[in-house]
Amino acid sequence: NTTIPLYDYDYYRTVRPRIALEENNVIKLSDEIGLHSVMGDLKEMWDEGAMKIVHNVGYPDSSLSHFRGTDIWNSGSADPNLINSGWMGRWLAQEFPDYAENPPAIPPALQIGSFGSLAFSDSMVNFSVNVTNPEELAEIGERGELYDISAVPDSCYGDELRFLRTITNSTFIYADAIKEAYDTGKNDSDYSDTYFSNLGEQLALVARLIKGNLGTRIYMVNIGSFDTHANQLQDHPRLIQSLSENIKSFYDDLAGANRESDVLTMTFSEFGRRIEENGTSGTDHGTSAPLFLFSPG
Repeated sequence: NTTIPLYDYDYYRTVRPRIALEENNVIKLSDEIGLHSVMGDLKEMWDEGAMKIVHNVGYPDSSLSHFRGTDIWNSGSADPNLINSGWMGRWLAQEFPDYAENPPAIPPALQIGSFGSLAFSDSMVNFSVNVTNPEELAEIGERGELYDISAVPDSCYGDELRFLRTITNSTFIYADAIKEAYDTGKNDSDYSDTYFSNLGEQLALVARLIKGNLGTRIYMVNIGSFDTHANQLQDHPRLIQSLSENIKSFYDDLAGANRESDVLTMTFSEFGRRIEENGTSGTDHGTSAPLFLFSPG
């Protein structure tokens, strides 16, 4: 119900008798595919060549577990033996081999929200800074102290202590740079939060830091609650409307500083939904999902 299969519409209606979208509620992108009617902002980007869709993205023998699926996506590996590093973390380890002792002047990656991600980790080091409010982060940086990561015991305890000190040092070190970029940049778009997510607030912060020339190359934001086992017709449109409106606002915002073509945005989730509806007017865990790419460039 995000990308509607117009090429096989009759079958789609057969397996989703209660939750299938009527054709007059579908924005037609081509004879093969359409978008939900609430995604009009993305239709504009599609027409401008600033959006692409990769269909049926997944991996063999999907776990269908939120937790394992998230680990697989973030690690870039479906190996039964859990890999404790992320695909971006391994790349960043090559870019910054002495990160722990000699971190760069700007954060290599930045996550907006209250949780960290395996995607940016390389064994004992996480290369991202996780922030919710850059002004608060700067205040912490001004009051805090830096920690010596070499003065730790040679033990498991010491390894954990070194990890905590490394992350804390990174937070303090980057506080001033993030604050400076936040103060230099400004938002030129109105963002919306049409559901309980704060995707608009997150993307507004990313745009402001990019326009403030922070220099960080990778950002991660999040929007949740796509696990629509029930009431999909009520909940799902609000989520994809939030995605649609805020992505459009984000690129309009970047255009105010001629930065829109510098930024590529990719969506991903741990899995998609099954084709058939279930008994509670929703859909259960599926093995693959569409992946969106955005950028005028």
